[in-house]
Order: sequence, then C-alpha cells, then structure tokens
Amino acid sequence: MPVFARTKLIMEEYCITLRPRLIFTYTGPNPQKAYQKIMDILVTHIAVPRENIQEKDFRWDRGGETENFSAALEVIKDYDKFSYMQMTIEIKGVLKPSKEFGKEGNISVVIEGIVRTEYPQDTPWERSFLYEILRRLYDTILYKEQRKRYTDICRDQMLTVQNELKTFFNLLPKMGE
Repeated sequence: MPVFARTKLIMEEYCITLRPRLIFTYTGPNPQKAYQKIMDILVTHIAVPRENIQEKDFRWDRGGETENFSAALEVIKDYDKFSYMQMTIEIKGVLKPSKEFGKEGNISVVIEGIVRTEYPQDTPWERSFLYEILRRLYDTILYKEQRKRYTDICRDQMLTVQNELKTFFNLLPKMGE
C-alpha cells in the first residue's frame, strides 16, 4: 500500500489575544493536589475525554528537604470536523514538610490555548485552484464566525480551569466582600 504525505492548511488563533497565557499561583498547604484537580476539571467541567489529555512531562524530585515537581499537559478537544482546541498546561511547584498541614509550598500553573483549524489537502481536488477558491469563500463567508465562537469557547474553558483552581484552593472572594 503506498504511503501518501498528508498535507493540510492550518490556521491558528490564540484563545486570549493580548496575553495568551493565564497564570495561576498559590502558596499554602498541599499545592501538589492541584495536579489531580486539574485533571478532574478537564474531564468534568470542560468535558475532555481522558484519552485526549496527554502528559508530556512529569518530574518529581524527592531528594532533600524540599520536593520539586513539574508537569506539562497537552489537552485536545474537538469542536467539529475542521477545528479543535489545543490547551497546554504547565505546572511547577515546591513542597516542604509542615507539622500543621503535612505538606506546604507553592505552585505555578500556566494555561495557554489555541483554536486550530485544519483543511486537508491530500487529494488532487483539494490541492486544486478551484477548490482553494471555494474553500476560501466558505471560510470567509460562513466559517469565520464559527471560528470566532470557538475562540470564545476556548477562552471561557481556560478561565473555567483557572477559576475552579481558585475555588479549590479557596482564593475566590466570598459574596459581599
């Protein structure tokens, strides 16, 4: 069976335009629990299938008085046939023993998201000039607004992860404050 080189036209937009990253920091008891909470938020609140969450890096250095840990996650959520969200989450933290809490320390979580739209160009028809004109018209007239909606959804999902972490660590202001 012959192997064909798959080609595609790719368009990307950051979910948050001015500062494409959300940064969450926390100092206090048990920051290591953020990792499992992030996984839970992605599966339950964002509705990402567990198999679409890839752990790209995980390190835990337990040598010495303090423990250093870091993880990097890549999250893919399909929106439709052409577009999907790709969210990257980087976690870094330091722990030390605590008599009162068991462990305490700090953590930094960086969340970045893009909406990626891919148009395949595998067949001669998909690489033709006429197809490109029709695809461009479709994208400009009909699909541009849909991509904008996906970018808004992606931004809201990034904020959901951040706000759920704040709630988990009890950092959100209470009503009336």
